[in-house]
Amino acid sequence: MPESEMTNDIRVVFSGQESDDLSGWQPGLHPMDILLRGERLPHIWCQGCGLGTALTTFIGALQWLEKNRGWNLDKVSVVSGIGCTGRVAGYVRLDSFHTTHGRALPFATGLKLANPELKVVVISGDGDIAGIGGNHFIHAARRNLDITVICVNNFNYGMTGGQVGPTTPHGARAVTSQYGNFEDPFNLPYLAAAGGASFMARWTVLHARRLEWTLREAMLHPGFSFVEIIAPCSTSYARWNPEGQGLDPQKLRRRGLEIMKHYQKVGKIAHGTHPKDASIKVDDQGLITEIVEGIFIDEPKPELQDSINRQAEVAKKRWAQTQKALEDRPRLSERADHVPRTEVQLGGFGGQGIMSAGRIIGQAATIYDKLEACFTQSYGPEARGGAAGSQVVIDSNPIHHPHLIEANSAIIMSQEAYVKYVPQLAAGGILLIDEGLVSLAEDHCKEIKTYGIPATRLAEELGNVRAANSVMLGFWSAIVGVISKAAMRQSLADSVPSKTVEANLKAFEMGYEKGLEVGSHL
Repeated sequence: MPESEMTNDIRVVFSGQESDDLSGWQPGLHPMDILLRGERLPHIWCQGCGLGTALTTFIGALQWLEKNRGWNLDKVSVVSGIGCTGRVAGYVRLDSFHTTHGRALPFATGLKLANPELKVVVISGDGDIAGIGGNHFIHAARRNLDITVICVNNFNYGMTGGQVGPTTPHGARAVTSQYGNFEDPFNLPYLAAAGGASFMARWTVLHARRLEWTLREAMLHPGFSFVEIIAPCSTSYARWNPEGQGLDPQKLRRRGLEIMKHYQKVGKIAHGTHPKDASIKVDDQGLITEIVEGIFIDEPKPELQDSINRQAEVAKKRWAQTQKALEDRPRLSERADHVPRTEVQLGGFGGQGIMSAGRIIGQAATIYDKLEACFTQSYGPEARGGAAGSQVVIDSNPIHHPHLIEANSAIIMSQEAYVKYVPQLAAGGILLIDEGLVSLAEDHCKEIKTYGIPATRLAEELGNVRAANSVMLGFWSAIVGVISKAAMRQSLADSVPSKTVEANLKAFEMGYEKGLEVGSHL
């Protein structure tokens, strides 16, 4: 049905909202009505709960930002997880997302990265953010992505019946710790600071005006901002603990007020307090004896998207340089002869450039000789000195199996590699060794054509011992002859640091000349 033909009632049904006659909602009676989904009211929160106040301060902060900072609220998105606080996302008339338990922050991260223009606000409870989603919380703070996290802390898993949560005070009672919680709780601002958050604050819902002002600052802050809101849980937490003494069902509605009076008594406003000193203090019975409140840290630092953009600019410049190098790369004539499947095994120890040598062969074959090639590598856990091997398959035809079946030639630069790889070399294959580092076994296969060159010593004489692999590549190129000399030289020049190109090409030529001498006697 075209939208022009829809009635208001049909539009409401299509949008998933209840019609006014079903909800009894009368918009316009309160200044905040425009940001509330009235069709979902009344809310499900218990009498005495602090979430209504938390929501009011959040909406008040948004309206102030819209009026005084020109915010477009269509660019504000609210993300929540599961729990009592998670209901906020469903009550605000903004683009909002109710995610799975503990996963609000990764969802918000993806949302912000996909659309950096959005202001993303995560509103959820202590169990969702610091318990089930604790690991995500730490890494979101570390990345310093420009999102605001509002964590309403009621000291338990309130929606599911009052179980111990990550912020339940030591000694406090819950349905899962009826003799007192034996675990130490998180100090959430300190956790955020340790993760790397650049703005963090804490207020109770008693401080509604201060809380609203802080939420404005938090949402304006460039980077990861965190605000903890201490709120009473009148039903689950209060009835187990001394803060709420109204155990008579008739006094149920007073529990929130009793807790608020207690918060007022033990509250201590101390802006600039180091988060490690902002832990919530309790006595032996779990009764809260001090809540430090205020803005603890407000220290802007590079925000994630800005860091990404700066890196992108660097990458653009480097890519431009790479493109120019590719365009300026010499164009060698295509090979007219057919090259059958040729398998090359390279072996040595870490630090000899075994991987680089294999990659140079593969690049020479594909980029310059226009052949097909596959390159693989393997190495031990040691960064230097451990066994290292690389394999290259070359063919004029498409390569359907990328791994070695039976190597035709091998470049071996260590004794361990000789022991490991030479038994896999085909009978009649060509074995090239660095004769200063590799000794042939007494039972060395006579069918393998074996040639040695003191590659490491020759490279030392040239003043660059790390060019020993270039010596071996020149030696291999001249003897095996599968890839053209011009292709190998150009691939080598492309692959080594610019300041070492000349030395490596000299090493290649030295190995190539030695290979020609060997070849003249074949």
